[in-house]
Parts: sequence; structure tokens; C-alpha cells
Amino acid sequence: MRRSLIVLLITGCSLVTFGQQKEFKTELYMGVSGGATFTKVRFYPNIMESFMQGYASGIMFRLISEPHIGFQAEVNFTQKGFKDDSTGYSRRLNYVSIPIMTHVNIGNKAFRFILNLGPEVAFKISEQEKFSGLATSDPTSTGYRSFYGKKSDNSFDLLFTAGIGMEYHLKSGGALALEGRGFYSLPNLFDKNKYEYSISQGNGIQVKLAYFFKLGKKRKV
Repeated sequence: MRRSLIVLLITGCSLVTFGQQKEFKTELYMGVSGGATFTKVRFYPNIMESFMQGYASGIMFRLISEPHIGFQAEVNFTQKGFKDDSTGYSRRLNYVSIPIMTHVNIGNKAFRFILNLGPEVAFKISEQEKFSGLATSDPTSTGYRSFYGKKSDNSFDLLFTAGIGMEYHLKSGGALALEGRGFYSLPNLFDKNKYEYSISQGNGIQVKLAYFFKLGKKRKV
């Protein structure tokens, strides 16, 4: 029994030593991105809506410290909003958003499928309304809604974001990525105590193209 334990101990130490001689390629990236957003606001009672198109751009930081998994943080300028199809009214909201997500990749060194998901915080910096005519901006008109002409109540947004895409890693060390994302806001855009809408949560999708500059170096573990 003692001899068997000694053999197992020596074997285990040998495996640990062998494992420590391998190199793990920690990957560190900085990147830039740009793309389009398509957003709505979920109202209750319902409003007949169509997607508001906007754009998004930003900078990204990604660290992959374990095989196929890491984290990605971003600072983005993002346009959101909604269109009221029944009146022709629209509202655009501009945010600085900061997603902090778990990053997962599957594939070889050159071509990878990617998955990013996690929470996102956003801060509203401006908003604009657009009326189709005087009728919708007139409080006495049939199509008038109580939030017309008033700023949204919530300047802070908390979202859940999930994205899936693919990327190609160049021999130079950079990477080109195409990703589609979906996001959903948790807070209401308008105060339910001031307006007749008990729910007014933003949601939408985003399609973005990104380029990453590789900064990582090899380290022994």
C-alpha cells in the first residue's frame, strides 16, 4: 500500500510539473465597433409600434484568461427609441452604455463562433421627439398621448444583453468580428405613477461590425 501511494504521488507530481511547462496563450484585445440598432418600447396598455432605427459605436476591451472563456467590457454610444404607428410620432433616445459580459468562443485560432452575455448599464444623454403634424402635438386631438412633449422619467437604464456572432483572426494578430445582439431594459422609461402606462420597457436588437487589436502575450502557467 505504501509503495502504491509513493508511485501515485510521484506520478501526480510529474503530471503537475509537465502541465506547468505548457504555455497558455492569454489573449488581450482592444477594439472599435460600429453598427445599427432597431428598437421598440414595450408599453402596457399596448401601442402600435414599429422599430426605430439608429446606430451604435464604441470601444471594447476583451481578456481571455482561460481556454475559450473570458470577459468583455465596452463603452458605447447607442441610439434607441420607438415609433408610434397610429399617430406617426417617434422618440429617439441617446445613451452612453457600458456592457460587462462573459465572453465565450468556440473554434480554432483563425475562425471562431462567439457568445457574449451579461448586464449593461446605460445613461441617457439626450432625447428628441418628432411629430407627424400639429394633430399629434395638440392635447385636444384624438391621437394625443400624455407623454408627448415631456421628457422620459428614467435617465438610468439597466439591461440584459446577449449576442452571438463569428470572428476571423488575422495573421497580424487582429480580429474582424460580426455580431448580432438582443437587449431588454428592466426599468420603465416613463413613471407609471404619472402616466397610464404600467409598463414602458425598451428592447431591441443590434447588428455590429468590430475590429480588435491584439495586445496579449504568452505566459506560463
